[in-house]
Amino acid sequence: SGSPLPEATAGSGADSVTLWPLVHACGPTWLSSEVCSFRVWAPHGEGVAVEIQDSEGGEIRNVPLTREGDFWSGESACKPGIRYRIAMGSSWNDCFNQEGARLFRRDPCARECDFNSAWCILHPPMRPLPPFDAPKFNEMIIYELHIGSFVTAEEERRAFAATTSKLDYIAGLGFNCIQFMPTAEFGGIWGYNSRQLLASHGPWGSAAEMRTMVERAHSLGLAVLFDVVLNHGSSKMNVLWNWDGFGPDNCGGIYFEGEKDTPWGKRFAFHKAEVQDYLKQACRTWIEEYGVDGLRFDSVHNMPWWLLQQLTHGIKERYPKVILIAEITPESPSVIGDAGFHSCWLHATHFDSVKIMKGCDGGDNPRSRMKMLKNMVSPHGFGNIGGVHSVLGSHDQIGDRHGGKDENGKHRYYVSRLGGKGNWHARAQCRVWFAFQNCCKGLPMTFMGSETLQEDWWHVDEHHRFNWGLAQGGDPSAAEFRALVAASNKLRLSQAGLTRDELKWVHEDEGNTILAFMRWTEENAALCIVHLGEGQWENDSYAVNTCWGGGKQWKLALNTQAKEFGGWDGSGTPDPKADDSGKIHINIPKWSMLVYVSSS
Repeated sequence: SGSPLPEATAGSGADSVTLWPLVHACGPTWLSSEVCSFRVWAPHGEGVAVEIQDSEGGEIRNVPLTREGDFWSGESACKPGIRYRIAMGSSWNDCFNQEGARLFRRDPCARECDFNSAWCILHPPMRPLPPFDAPKFNEMIIYELHIGSFVTAEEERRAFAATTSKLDYIAGLGFNCIQFMPTAEFGGIWGYNSRQLLASHGPWGSAAEMRTMVERAHSLGLAVLFDVVLNHGSSKMNVLWNWDGFGPDNCGGIYFEGEKDTPWGKRFAFHKAEVQDYLKQACRTWIEEYGVDGLRFDSVHNMPWWLLQQLTHGIKERYPKVILIAEITPESPSVIGDAGFHSCWLHATHFDSVKIMKGCDGGDNPRSRMKMLKNMVSPHGFGNIGGVHSVLGSHDQIGDRHGGKDENGKHRYYVSRLGGKGNWHARAQCRVWFAFQNCCKGLPMTFMGSETLQEDWWHVDEHHRFNWGLAQGGDPSAAEFRALVAASNKLRLSQAGLTRDELKWVHEDEGNTILAFMRWTEENAALCIVHLGEGQWENDSYAVNTCWGGGKQWKLALNTQAKEFGGWDGSGTPDPKADDSGKIHINIPKWSMLVYVSSS
C-alpha cells in the first residue's frame, strides 16, 4: 500500500497519476506546481465559480467555471494553502429563503476545510509515498483507537500531531497495526457522522499532520487502517445537504435524493453513478494520498450489495496489498465470499465470552460453553483471516454516550464487567481472554485502554478518555497486564503456526472448561490450553494429549498465571516431556492460558 505511485507526465509539481481513474471524480487537481484545476458536480448550478482567498480575511478572487453537462470545471494560478469555496446560483433554489440567490458551498472533494465555514484549504500536489512493507494480513495484531480521546483533553485540538508523538507506546506493546476510528471530517462525537468524505477532521489538526501521523506509524512498523463511513451522510451539520440548491420535499438534494433515512443520517443516493464515484474517490484518497494499508467499512448492511462488490473489486484490482474489513449485522461469511471483503468484524466472540463469564444464554451449560470456545478459535465459515476478534470489546461494547447508561449499563471495559481492576479474579480472567484471542484464527484486535485495565466505559469526555496515568504511571496491575499483552503479541508473531490455517482439537474437558488445540507449521507446533474455571492441578497431575508424537520435549512459552503477569511462581510446568502416548503431564492453574511450543 505504501509503494510509490507512478510520476505524472505533466510538468513538475503536478499530482501523481492515479491508479484508479474515475469518470465522475471531482475536486482540485494540480496541473503544475502553480496551476490547479477545479471540478464540481452541480446539475442545478448556474454561474458556478471558485472563489479564492490567499489568506483569511484577504481579497477574494473569482474564477468562473465552465459547464460540461452536470459538471463545472476551470483552472487558475494557485498556491498550496490558499482558501477556496464554491459560489453559484441555482435553477432550483430551495435554499433561497435561508441563503438568498447566491449559494456558498464547500468543495465536497476538498482534502481540508475550515470546520465552521464554507472555506476549504487547498492541499499541496500529491507526492509519491515512502515505501512501506505492511505486515501480512494474517499477521496483523490490531490496536483500535479514537484519535481525539487517545490524547489528553489539552492536546485534542492538535490530536493528529499529539497522537503521532505517542505511537511508539503502541509499537512497544507488540501491536503491528492500528485501526483509527474515523478520521474524515465528522459532525458528531465518535466520528460516524461524516460531513466530508475526503477531508481530514479539522478540529484535530491539518491534513498534512494526519499524513505525518500515518508516515510515523509506518516508520515504527505499524500498518494503518482507516475507518470509512460510506453508508450515510451526517445527521449533524451536513454540508452536502441541498448542495446545489435542489432539495424538494426535504429529499436532501443531489447526494441523497431517493434514499431512506437511518437513525444516524440519510443514506447516500447509491443509485447515482456520480455518488458511486464519490464513495470510490474517498477510498482512493486514503489509499493513494495517505498510504493507508487497509479500510474498515462501517455498517455495510446499510449499503447495496452490488455497490460493495464494485468497491471491493475496484480496490483489490488496483491495490492488492490493502486489506478490506467489513462491519455487518448480522455477521455473515457471505460478506467475504460474495461481497469481496477480506475480513469481517466478529462481535459474537465478545458476546460469547460474556455469556461464559456470566453463566447466561448457554454459558452455564458445559457442552454449549465448549462449543462457544471452539467457535471463537475457528469461527464457522470465516477462514484464517476472515474474522476480526475483539474478545475484550471494541468501541461498540466499551463506549457509552449517556453517562454509563447505554443498554442499562452494559457498555463497559471488560475488567469492569468482572469486578474491576482491584479484583484479582477480574485481572486473571482478562489475561486469559487476551492471550486466548492471540491463539485463535482471525485477526486479534484490542481497543485502547483494555491493555491497561482501564475501568468503567470509554467516551470523549474528560473522565473517560484514554488514561495515560495507567499507561505510563506506576500502577502495578496495569504494568503487569501490559507485560502480558507485550509477551502474548510477541509470541503470536514468533510462532508462525499461530497465524496459519492449521488447527487441530487435541483435548476437550467440558466439565472443567479446559480446551486444548494445536496450531503448527512443518517446523514448529504451538499447543494452546485454555482453562476457564476455579479448578487447579498441581504436581504435574493433569494430562493433555499433544497429537505430536511420543517423547517430544515441550517448552512453556506463555503462562498467564506467571508471577510477572500477576500470578505466582510455580503455577506452570516449564519443560514437560511427552510420554510414549504423546501426552504431557502438567500443572493447570485456575483461570489460565498456557502455550507450549515444540520443534519438529
